[in-house]
Amino acid sequence: MNESDKLIKNERVTGARFVRRMYLMRTLGTLLCFFPILSVLIELQRPFWLLLLLAANAFIWPFIAWQRAKKAALPLKCEQQNLIFDAAAGGFWIAMMAVNLLPSVVIATILMSDRLSAGGFPLMRKAAVAMLSVFAISWLAQGMPFYPAVSSKTLYTTLPLIAIYIFALSVLTDSIARKLRKNSRELERIAMMDPLLDIANRRLLEQRIEFELVKLRHASHSSILMFIDIDNFKEVNDRYGHKVGDSLLVTVSQILHVATRKSDTPARLGGDEFVILLPDTLYEDAKSIAGRIMEAVAVMTVLPDRYLTLTLSIGIARATQEMASATDWLKAADDALYQAKREGKNRIYAH
Repeated sequence: MNESDKLIKNERVTGARFVRRMYLMRTLGTLLCFFPILSVLIELQRPFWLLLLLAANAFIWPFIAWQRAKKAALPLKCEQQNLIFDAAAGGFWIAMMAVNLLPSVVIATILMSDRLSAGGFPLMRKAAVAMLSVFAISWLAQGMPFYPAVSSKTLYTTLPLIAIYIFALSVLTDSIARKLRKNSRELERIAMMDPLLDIANRRLLEQRIEFELVKLRHASHSSILMFIDIDNFKEVNDRYGHKVGDSLLVTVSQILHVATRKSDTPARLGGDEFVILLPDTLYEDAKSIAGRIMEAVAVMTVLPDRYLTLTLSIGIARATQEMASATDWLKAADDALYQAKREGKNRIYAH
């Protein structure tokens, strides 16, 4: 599936969800609008065919709009057209009610609020133009009748529209807001994770290192940063290809997860370089963790050549009061790693 097909598929999935939401709200809205409009039309002694048209708008149109949008190639675009038609219909019924003030103001306000929440100002502007245009044509065609007085019957039939629909709109808005917050948190999590290995990336690691340094300035305890490098990783990539190299990185990251605690932060800096932040950890405990990691890597069976073993070089550095930033602590751990490399690799060096 190419990128264009993916975009179309995503648009259809998103559009289908939007269409379902709008179908429910349209069904509720047209039902609640039916009664105050009917009350005014009866008071004005409108013809029976107009009452039938109102019933069709209230009870048949929502289903037609849903089916039309559901079967469209671009559901979202089609549903926005339906929403504009709803606004135009609202303008027509306001004119048929001779601008009876209470139901006219409530219906116009709900229609514009709905369009604003569904498609922002662009959709609301189009809907407003449609509603005003149809209203003007319909009202002028009748000789601009004006019947502002609101009877008690119309008042009582309008109250459910105000109360129930606004409450339903609030519930829908809250549901959408919760989903947006959830998606926002997920996007934030993704932004902080390495896309291949599902462990922390440099950005998240540095944030947690800075937080740990702040803690260390106010309390005296030992925290460790462990810098890990896969020995001869470039040769593995060159000999077996990047697919095997990626599998190796995934396996190493899984080992880091298993070997560390929930309070620790295993991360990938890039390439084959890994770092683990170990809060409240002594040198001896850090060396023990490093040893377990090296032992686990040595028995990995990722490489096609089962007789070839992999090794790690690990540098360990404890935080000191002189370290002003994450860069200082990372450099200390990197220096320790460099010393482990100089001494022949496949070893742990504590700085």
